[in-house]
Amino acid sequence: MKKLLLLFFLFSIGIYYPQVNIEQIKKDVTDNPQKFYYDNLEIFKTNPKLLNQEQLNYIYYGNNYVDYGFKRAEFNDNLNKITDFSNRNISFKKASEVLEKAKILYQKNPLSKELLLDLQKLYLKVKNEEKADFHFSQYWLLYQTIINSGTGKLDVSPLAVTNFSDQIIALESSKVFVRGLTFTTKVLPDGSWLNIYKNGQDLFFIIMFHHKDFYKDDK
Repeated sequence: MKKLLLLFFLFSIGIYYPQVNIEQIKKDVTDNPQKFYYDNLEIFKTNPKLLNQEQLNYIYYGNNYVDYGFKRAEFNDNLNKITDFSNRNISFKKASEVLEKAKILYQKNPLSKELLLDLQKLYLKVKNEEKADFHFSQYWLLYQTIINSGTGKLDVSPLAVTNFSDQIIALESSKVFVRGLTFTTKVLPDGSWLNIYKNGQDLFFIIMFHHKDFYKDDK
């Protein structure tokens, strides 16, 4: 009963920890990557709406504890070219050509939110709304995974991300993301970064967990 009263008190004043248990995800994915990561990733690639939030957490955060399987610099260079075309008013033929290149990148990294949005735009350009909706649904599930990871209002309940670009996604959900924004960073004992964003009296907290190979060369 005391524990229930404590939980009620914490929730009533807005103090609670994020639902994402990074240490447990790290342990499970490291010990059994097939069960906790790759099996869920396969569902994500075929029927993502079947995944519950816990499974999505294992995909998004668990990606930190498996091998990239590609060179990041090379992937990002190719992705930038795809994005450049997906944002243009291009012909059906050109869109089809770029789409084939985007599909190759997708096989390497189906969790790239930028790529998922590119695929949505390209499929719309070739008049395939079903595929466009499919990739947007993948993007939306990953977006919700970030937004559901915490409140961002306190340092004990930050939104949790795994890369720099996803911090923008997290920030866009806050009221601090306007002119005058400043931030400071704290490196935590586990190596993650707690970024504290401030705008006037408003604070917003985002924690970033790095990929295990983040500091390794792509060579």
